[in-house]
Amino acid sequence: MPGPQTTLADLLPRVEAFAMNEYLNALAQGASLSPATYDDVVSKLHEYTGLSTRYIRDSNLRIPYSRYSTELFRDSGVMLGRYDARYTSYMLDRLQERSDFDPTDSAIDAAFVATGNAYLRQALGYRTSLIYLPEINVFRQWDWKHNGALPTNTAQDLASAMTYNPNLRVFSGNGYYDFATPFWATVYTLNHLALSPQLQDHISYGFYESGHMVYLHTPALAQFHDDLERWYVQTLQAGR
Repeated sequence: MPGPQTTLADLLPRVEAFAMNEYLNALAQGASLSPATYDDVVSKLHEYTGLSTRYIRDSNLRIPYSRYSTELFRDSGVMLGRYDARYTSYMLDRLQERSDFDPTDSAIDAAFVATGNAYLRQALGYRTSLIYLPEINVFRQWDWKHNGALPTNTAQDLASAMTYNPNLRVFSGNGYYDFATPFWATVYTLNHLALSPQLQDHISYGFYESGHMVYLHTPALAQFHDDLERWYVQTLQAGR
């Protein structure tokens, strides 16, 4: 069974240390990984993710987010939201590996579309016969190259901007339950910009008990606001 119930404040340091040390080293060793270490990694992944040890072994210690969102509660047919794992829905095909839609969208789209339409028509006085679509599946038509190369990686642009303008400050706000842009993947990326130590210190972080849209959780929204207010003050003082 997964580990005992705990808090994020207690769990995250242990999971982050595991991800950057034992787990990372285990993946790097590949087939040369010792059976004892392999078993230990399986046990910890089981504790931290809630997935069965059998599934973790069958996945060779590697579980994509898209599979995790449908596998975790497969016995009950529940799938997790991609943009915000706090939202859930049900799968029609309980054997499928990927969800057909994002439960986050089904939970929030109606409120955003209705509010947006009311604001445009009533507050701004803008009226049109065009249909507003909250999302459009254009991914298949996208050119995923960046500066002519794959994969799409704009981190290099941020590094160039921060180097060109040494006064530039960056604040990265992250939701713990975001499977679209996972918070630790963001930290990992921003720690690999190859910046000078002085410029690396210009990156600040905020972490919130919410998903991709931090503002969907009222306490997280208040914390996000306060963090930004402090960051604005610090940034303006640093620029003087």
